[in-house]
Amino acid sequence: MLTNNCPISPSFVAPGASCTLLVAFKPQTGGTLTGTVTITDNAAGSPQTVGLTGTGTVVSFSPTSLPFSAVTVGQSSIPQAIIMTNNAKNQTLRNISISITGTNAGDFSQTITCGSSLAALATCTITVTFTPTATGSRSASVSVADNGGGGPQTVPLSGTGQ
Repeated sequence: MLTNNCPISPSFVAPGASCTLLVAFKPQTGGTLTGTVTITDNAAGSPQTVGLTGTGTVVSFSPTSLPFSAVTVGQSSIPQAIIMTNNAKNQTLRNISISITGTNAGDFSQTITCGSSLAALATCTITVTFTPTATGSRSASVSVADNGGGGPQTVPLSGTGQ
């Protein structure tokens, strides 16, 4: 989607002035996607073009981040769930690998109902538990690699050890 703040009437940009084009990326498929913005004007070399590239993914997560309440060092939180969804209508996710990564990865653990593949339009659950090894802010991410594009995808995790 393209929006801009360029003048409509009169339809010109004054010498030395500028206007802004905003491009939104909303992929419908996974993988590398390309496009072009074309600007037709009265300047030399018209039309001007700008190439666009983005990486789409068919995978989504709910929630998109997982904060935990404060937990006593060495104790475990109540497990919280992340729902992973394959939004593709006709693509099975394959080679799924799920891990905890980041600065305090050892403070978080996960169990999963996801196998190494996930059918089109299917969901699975990643359950995370926070067991702080030290006081203060602790952070990591659930990291998911697959063939759905844009990977690895991550879901930030945070908690406080007390």
